[in-house]
Amino acid sequence: MPREPVWRSKAAFWALVAAFVALAGVPSVVLVQSIQRYVSFFTGVDSAALKSTTTRSVPHRAPRGADDDGLPAMRFVEFKLRAPNAKQVLLAGDFNQWRPETLPLEKASGGFWHTLLPLPPGRYSYLFQVDGAWTPDPEATQGGSFEGKDASLKEVP
Repeated sequence: MPREPVWRSKAAFWALVAAFVALAGVPSVVLVQSIQRYVSFFTGVDSAALKSTTTRSVPHRAPRGADDDGLPAMRFVEFKLRAPNAKQVLLAGDFNQWRPETLPLEKASGGFWHTLLPLPPGRYSYLFQVDGAWTPDPEATQGGSFEGKDASLKEVP
């Protein structure tokens, strides 16, 4: 039986190697692309979103009744509003830079909405946002203002 020429067996070998590399390379390309998407996902994230935050400013300096550590004596202050038909009630004021989305109130029985905030002594202007509409507290004194609307005042002793 005659033997095949050497160049044919080498060509067949290299053809098999090329086919193997092509077949093995396709999953490798997919894997490399997956790793690149994974890395780009984490490098695209704002690092501040992954770290704990600190308060940028304290609303008031330590008053006369401050604790020994120099921090103001905090008081728990309840904010409540009767709005039985409301779907969402938010609170905005001097204590949260007038950003209502940071203080949603909880619905309680009797159509009341409430929240409890730790605040240092002082005077605070605030408004409720009931289903998107600014509403002053009907049980508080009026005196402050925000965006041209009369705001309620709360005195924390």
